[in-house]
Amino acid sequence: MLRVGNVSKSYGKSRVIRDLSFDVPEGQMVGVIGRSGAGKSTLLRMVNRLTDVSGGRIDFGGQPVSRLKGKALRKWRGQTAMIFQQFNLIPRLDVITNVLMGRIAHHGTVPSMFKLFSREEKAQAIQALEQLDLADKALQRAGNLSGGQQQRVAIARAMMQSPRIMLADEPIASLDPRSAAMVMDALKEINQSRGITVMCNLHSLETARQYCDRVIGMLHGEKVFDGPPSQLDHDTVQRIYGVNDNEKAVDETVTSAEVWSRNPPSAPAYA
Repeated sequence: MLRVGNVSKSYGKSRVIRDLSFDVPEGQMVGVIGRSGAGKSTLLRMVNRLTDVSGGRIDFGGQPVSRLKGKALRKWRGQTAMIFQQFNLIPRLDVITNVLMGRIAHHGTVPSMFKLFSREEKAQAIQALEQLDLADKALQRAGNLSGGQQQRVAIARAMMQSPRIMLADEPIASLDPRSAAMVMDALKEINQSRGITVMCNLHSLETARQYCDRVIGMLHGEKVFDGPPSQLDHDTVQRIYGVNDNEKAVDETVTSAEVWSRNPPSAPAYA
C-alpha cells in the first residue's frame, strides 16, 4: 500500500502541497485531477523521490520512501516507473534500445550505454512492444515515430523496470485524441492484467471517469475530493476546476480524446 501522510512541499515561502494524506491499495488505478498548478506533478515527483517532501512522510509497503537514501533510494526509483508528458526517449536510438533502457536500475548506467542486455531481456522488450502493438517498430529510430507511438514506447520502457507502481504525469496532454485514448487503454490494461498500481495525473475529468477506479481532486495543493468517479457531483467539479458559471462550463473539461473514445473513426487500431 502507498501511504501519503500529512505531506507538504514548499519552495521558499511558496507552499505547493498542503498537509496531503491518502492511502492507495496495491493494484488500484488512481486519477489525480485538477487545474494547472494544483500540485499534481509535484505529488508524483515526491512519490518517485525526484523531489523531497518538506513535511510529513510517504511509505510504500511499510518502507519509508520519503526517508530513503543512497542505494535504497536508487532501488525505490527502479521500482517506481515514471511516464512523462514529453516521452523522454533518446530519439537517435532505435525503439528496442529505448525500451531496454528500463533495465538501467538493474544493470547500472555503463552496461546499459553499451547495450549489454541479455537475450532474455531482449525477448521481454519485444514482448512489451507486442503488447502495445509496436513490435514492427522495434528497429526504427524512436525519433521517427509519432507522438502516440513514442508514448507507448515510454510505457514499454516503464514495463521493463518490473515496477511495483507506475506514475504517469499528464501522459496524454500532448497527444491527438486517438493516440490519447490508446495510451490510456494501454495503462488500464497494464493495471488490470499485471495488478500494478497506477497513479495518473490528468486535466480531463471525463478521462478520469472512464479509466480510473478512484479520483483524487486537488486545488491549490490541497485534496478537495477523494472517492470513486461516480461521486463527482457538479458542485465538487466546480470546486476542483474553479468553474463559476454553469453546467456547460463544467462540460468543457471534456476533451476531444473523450469525444473520439465515444465515437471512434474508422481507422487502424494504432497510429
